[in-house]
Amino acid sequence: MIRSFSQIKGIQIAQHEPLSKHTSFRIGGNARYFIRVYSFRALAQVLDIIKKKQMKYFVIGAGTNLLVHDHGFGGVVIKLNGIFKKIEKHRDIFLCGGGVLIETFLIKTSALGYGGAEFLAGIPGTIGGGIKGNAGAFGKSFSDIIEKVTIVNKNMRKEDLNTSEIGFGYRSSTLQNGIIIISAMIRLHKRRRKDIADVIKRNLKYRRERQPSGYSAGSFFKNPPHCPAGKLIEECGLKSLRIGDAEVSSRHGNYIINRGKARASDVLRLVSVIKKTVKSKTGVLLETEVKILK
Repeated sequence: MIRSFSQIKGIQIAQHEPLSKHTSFRIGGNARYFIRVYSFRALAQVLDIIKKKQMKYFVIGAGTNLLVHDHGFGGVVIKLNGIFKKIEKHRDIFLCGGGVLIETFLIKTSALGYGGAEFLAGIPGTIGGGIKGNAGAFGKSFSDIIEKVTIVNKNMRKEDLNTSEIGFGYRSSTLQNGIIIISAMIRLHKRRRKDIADVIKRNLKYRRERQPSGYSAGSFFKNPPHCPAGKLIEECGLKSLRIGDAEVSSRHGNYIINRGKARASDVLRLVSVIKKTVKSKTGVLLETEVKILK
């Protein structure tokens, strides 16, 4: 199998790559194959082999909203590099590769005096991952600024989708199950650089004051209607609850922290206790926001 991939130009491939190195949680086993892809042609060739061999695959961004199982992933993990990390400006539209870091996008657009994406300040991850999960904050999300996305669909064909075709929901979209976001058209608006910088500074300060430090995957549960998940967890007395080296943050109930040597099994057991306790005491069934890869 490695020989089939190694003949493709425009990729870098590793076997048995520890996925703990590629996630903010610092947890997880190895990927059978880990492939960095630098061009669309290379991506198409990799996907063609995956399809012929009927292999599982997963596209990883910055690994910030991801928990990898202890036994790893027995398929191909793809990371978009090269052309997928380019940003091009066309008037007030930015054509952005799916592999671009959200932070990089915000730095570049704000420096050019284009606002509308300030709510993304402090949100980790890539543009592709952010769109898939409809990431957002302060009452806004990616669905408010996306004009169009270009994807590789389930049939492994290139396809353009308008915002109305994406199926955005709260911290969700229909772009799941093997769909790859290769680029997005994002509409912003010309504003004073100082005004943009002030909002970004304020948003970052807000996050720093409320978010715990340490290895985590960010907010672990989606906020149910009418009450933040973190508040429900805290009201159920679950702050600082610990299983193995996985712990509910003492600072924010919706964060699970890896204290250094946590295993995915520790996190999953802790998640189970949280969900059962919150359901029993409040009647609310929490839904995970973090993707679990196994």
